[in-house]
Amino acid sequence: MDTKKIVIPGELLSDNPSLSGSGTYISGGKVYASVCGLLIQKGKFFVHPLSGPYLPKKNDLVIGYVTVVTSSNWIFDIGCPYEGLLHVTEYPIRVPSEEMQNHFSIGDTVLLKVTDVNAEMKIELTYKDSACRKLTRGRLVEVSSSKISRIIGRSGAMISMLKTKTGCDIFVGGNGRIWMDGLSESMDILMKALKKIEAEAHVSGLTDLTAAFIDEQYKLQLPDPLTDSLTDSAADMLHTADSEKLPAEVKPASLKKRSGSLKSDGRTERKGKQSKKPADIGTADGVRADPASGGKSADSKSKKAVKTPEPVPKSEASGDGYPLSGSENCTCFNSVFFTHLPDGGDKSDR
Repeated sequence: MDTKKIVIPGELLSDNPSLSGSGTYISGGKVYASVCGLLIQKGKFFVHPLSGPYLPKKNDLVIGYVTVVTSSNWIFDIGCPYEGLLHVTEYPIRVPSEEMQNHFSIGDTVLLKVTDVNAEMKIELTYKDSACRKLTRGRLVEVSSSKISRIIGRSGAMISMLKTKTGCDIFVGGNGRIWMDGLSESMDILMKALKKIEAEAHVSGLTDLTAAFIDEQYKLQLPDPLTDSLTDSAADMLHTADSEKLPAEVKPASLKKRSGSLKSDGRTERKGKQSKKPADIGTADGVRADPASGGKSADSKSKKAVKTPEPVPKSEASGDGYPLSGSENCTCFNSVFFTHLPDGGDKSDR
């Protein structure tokens, strides 16, 4: 049986205490909801909270970053009101106290496993699990931990679709932090998709809707085919007509012919007509130079000189003559990029 409905704290769920799962508690031999959330019955009763902070459970895989290093412990922020403790004995090899900083320093981002949470919310972590590792590249995005099950999807359907559509490596931490690594454009689209899932977690058929959203985002990144759809003759006509009206430096870019194949570095290799050299301009329209006039063409006075655009100064351009694009501002913690600043201020310089 698989039923879903919204329940509130204290609501009676079952008279059988053996059916108590996460998000529930037992009182007087009966099972009650402990949080306001979505009730799911799959053998046992589980209540997934609709909102609220992350509360760790044993065997959770979480993404945290180091906030304090002591002689025998690393203390991690794992996105909940309580800090996680990684004792030096939970590291795969023996680490002397003077070398603690060499393995994990403040700001390092690490994938860890929760081994124990006691009644006083002392959270024990380990780095010995095969899934654990230090994250030194990629990006992190944070979502509400209550929406993690929606991002994973039933039997992992949603997360598998996200990986297939974007080609990114993805890991979803139980504490609401999601790590991704791939092409920059694909990670941008993936981040938008994750925010869409978080905002529309209540919508049915969300996997198909998100897949269509990702496809649409990729289409928006394609170049505008308007100019490329013009035939060579039409582009020549437009270029010739406007050449008599506009100086070269103010001609719209849309009037320039764009043809050729894509180079490996992403630039277009032009295969069309080459620009005429200054020495050929005098005979471009079949007007030959008049020897009696000192080599000048007969109607050179009637021709308007076309000003040649000045090249981009080297100080304002990249090595290939293209203007430098503006750099994106980002915040990083030892090469891992965050979409939100973690609490405690900017540690990007550490």
